[in-house]
Amino acid sequence: MKQINLLFAFFISVQTFAQLKDQPNILWITFEDTSPHLIYDNPSSNTPNMDRLEKEGVRFNAMFSTATICSPSRSAIITGLHATSIGSGNHRSSIPFPKQIKGFPYYLKQQGYHTSNNVKTDYNVFDQKKFIKECWTESNKTAHWRNRKDGQAFFSVFNLNESHASRTFVWKEEKYKKEIFDHLPKELRTEEESLILPPFYRDSPEMRHHMARIYNCINYTDYRIGQILSQLKEDGLEEKTIIFVFADHGEAMPRGKGNGINLGHRVPMYVYVPEKYKHLSGLTMGNKTDRVGSFEDLAATILTLADIKKPAYFEGTDLLAENYSKTHFYGHKDGADDARDITREVSDGRFMYSRVYNTSLPEMQFKHYTGIADIYTTMKSDLKNDLLNEDQKNIFIKSRDKEMLFDLENDPWELNNLANDPKYTKQLKKFRKICQKEILKTRDLQFIPYGEMIRLSKETGLAPYDFKFDESIYPLKAMMSMINISGEGSKAISKQLKGLKSKNDLVRYWAAYGLRNQNYLKDSEYQIIENALKTEQVSYVQIELATILCIKNTNHASFKILKTFSTGTNYFDQWHALRNVFDYLPNQGEYQELYQSVLDQLPPKKKVKQLHKNIYFDVLETAKGGIYVYRMNKKSSSR
Repeated sequence: MKQINLLFAFFISVQTFAQLKDQPNILWITFEDTSPHLIYDNPSSNTPNMDRLEKEGVRFNAMFSTATICSPSRSAIITGLHATSIGSGNHRSSIPFPKQIKGFPYYLKQQGYHTSNNVKTDYNVFDQKKFIKECWTESNKTAHWRNRKDGQAFFSVFNLNESHASRTFVWKEEKYKKEIFDHLPKELRTEEESLILPPFYRDSPEMRHHMARIYNCINYTDYRIGQILSQLKEDGLEEKTIIFVFADHGEAMPRGKGNGINLGHRVPMYVYVPEKYKHLSGLTMGNKTDRVGSFEDLAATILTLADIKKPAYFEGTDLLAENYSKTHFYGHKDGADDARDITREVSDGRFMYSRVYNTSLPEMQFKHYTGIADIYTTMKSDLKNDLLNEDQKNIFIKSRDKEMLFDLENDPWELNNLANDPKYTKQLKKFRKICQKEILKTRDLQFIPYGEMIRLSKETGLAPYDFKFDESIYPLKAMMSMINISGEGSKAISKQLKGLKSKNDLVRYWAAYGLRNQNYLKDSEYQIIENALKTEQVSYVQIELATILCIKNTNHASFKILKTFSTGTNYFDQWHALRNVFDYLPNQGEYQELYQSVLDQLPPKKKVKQLHKNIYFDVLETAKGGIYVYRMNKKSSSR
């Protein structure tokens, strides 16, 4: 009984302490999948509530999501760490976090805050229920600051789905109209005829219709933001609450979300600090700021506002600090739905640099969830009928350069790659150096195949964040000799072939990965690869080596390896092998039986363990995508 009384007294003292400190209320409104291109200074969108926040608060012109898709972005937001720092960079992964890493609302809750989340989480952590319980006083569809105790400070989050990809282009037209368009006041609807259309889309009535839907989802999002702000005003809290409004990553449109360029990373963000708390902000309200920020900074910013010391492991800084010194953002693109890829990005706000490690693929990589949408059907039809200009074609058919550099001031839609222009050598070297430094400084974990990361975690008994500092477990410095030459072309072949002899599994993997990106190999070089495959024991290296041999000859005996892994029981290897078949091997008609056999053999999702549910989904979607794309191409060619 004495212990219970002490705990109760402690709880009351925390509550009282929070009230005495006059800690600010904080309201977060996050919305889905939106780039500032479609809001900032764009007359095609109708966003009166965000316009008011821009006028009365601060508009951030250079705010970036660390990832280009929601779950790794939210992983960075909640932890104050890049998702690549904790291994949660793949979409909907399930990664064990070390005990010392908490979601930052935990620290607010410890200091007496009412922490409410309505309702999306999507943090990529293995034990998500426990993690959520630690963070939030309440996390559900009714969570609200109105549920707090009298006088209690709050940190209240609302996650709006109205601009999610499902709404902007995946749902069938009828559902979009019922759920979005019909609820949007007529005066807020975007006119198809006059809207601004990105130049990488063909200007046609069909594409204007698709684009108007995207704008209207943003317009309705703003309408919903207005409803929440009205509730704040009704409660007399408008001048007692610091407000953040921002999107979780780039635009839900083809070439945006899930793509390692500015359009995938940059987000709109507004911050309003009322007069009562202006001493907490180094920024003056009613202005725009060009200071560069990214999502790992948000946790540090909120704890600073609440006068709570940030944990030592945080990688971010206070976005509102008076003496702000951050000069660049570092971001990533890794596994997104069923697509496998890896790029790294750096920006100072003016230029966007992207290092592409998988140069074999174009920007527009097929993902089954979005790839079956009408907007893609329109674009693919235009491509087949030769109605697209070079820029519009290239996003579908052109292999990417190993480095991309865009001048965002003069090329906001990122069509002119300056990486090979001698005039920009200085900028290219600068960003390349920063990228290298960030990979090593953060010990970027996503250079480990997903399945191997999980295996190493089980073997060592450590979370990836904890084992990443041990070079004997994660030899990142040794791996960089192969990582850095992936996409380099023929001059890297001899080094990559030597890399196949390394004693380290991950070094051999990156040697094979780089060789798979080579456009041309000699017969003698193929023989070296074939010999290496004969002695290779590691699954993810075998898959890459077999893929190289099957690209040259689809009837090569090594296809048996790809088939075995594609139909096996290890979901990580299954996704890797199956996606390689889909992405790199010609004559897809030859693999329809393989895709169907995978679908026939997969168990019902309810029988899949929690750790494997999301990777199971990647296998499922890859097999379905392989069948869908082949059938659509066959149907198109028969017309």
